[in-house]
Amino acid sequence: MDIRSVDLNLLVVLDALLRTRNVSRTAEQLRMSQPAVSAALARLRRMLGDPLFIRSSHGMQATPRALQLGPGLHTVLDSIKHDILQPALFDAATAKRTIVVSLSDVGELVFMPKLFARLRELAPRTTARSVSLPPAELESALEAGDVDLAIGYFPTLKGAGMYQQRLFGHTFVCAVRSRHPLVGPHITRSQFENAQHLIVEGKTNEVLEEALAANGIKRTVVLTLAHHLAVPIIVRDSNLVVTVPFAMGAQFAGLNSLRVVRPPLEVEMPVLRQYWHARFHRDFFNQWLRGVVAELFLEEPPVSRRHSVKRKATP
Repeated sequence: MDIRSVDLNLLVVLDALLRTRNVSRTAEQLRMSQPAVSAALARLRRMLGDPLFIRSSHGMQATPRALQLGPGLHTVLDSIKHDILQPALFDAATAKRTIVVSLSDVGELVFMPKLFARLRELAPRTTARSVSLPPAELESALEAGDVDLAIGYFPTLKGAGMYQQRLFGHTFVCAVRSRHPLVGPHITRSQFENAQHLIVEGKTNEVLEEALAANGIKRTVVLTLAHHLAVPIIVRDSNLVVTVPFAMGAQFAGLNSLRVVRPPLEVEMPVLRQYWHARFHRDFFNQWLRGVVAELFLEEPPVSRRHSVKRKATP
């Protein structure tokens, strides 16, 4: 087959169909009409001499020929997108794109307010989106370019293709309502153990639990939440104590009727970092975005930027 007779737009449709196995979702992703996708599929079938997809009770099933084409097709299109069509430079002032960052709900509170404000100043025509992906999906999303950066504590991002940069480490504080009857300027071990506690499930709480257990400190947990959103309201309206990372406590301290105090032990939080995939290590936009994050959150500016960025070794 002469490549000059091939409409490359048809290959884009085939790649999307292989990912979605659905004409309607393909049309939505490619911003095409459903009849246009169906017509493109008909042309692909004639061009390749294969039905490519068969309707079944489980939806559209790819034929062996379609499955054989999939990996090579995705590689070719990805190369065209990122190597050929990638702009030579990134102009933040005029760029129109969505910046996607993976953050936990704690990370959204700690990082997003400052980051979004800075993006508004430097790249006013961009939009921003925060996502939270399962650990098993995050590295592949960074590799595919669906997520630009992951910022926070992500210990599973340690593959040979991942880069990381240390931002800062911090400890824990306790947050209580301003007129809490049991807690003074500092919370003692006895006050901590006699108080009733609110906890939020997740990696941060696991780190704290290990430190408390190692020091023989017990606490009475009366409320467990899956997210941090309601924490300030609940603490403000009760005598509960919540122990949170310092950066989150600093945010709480700015709210009326809340104050933060030191817990009865020092617990070092895992270091927070920014992570990106090797595919985008030299990408102009990704380099710019990493620089913005470092400017805002890097604890100690490195002597040389290249020495601050280290590739994570294979375990």
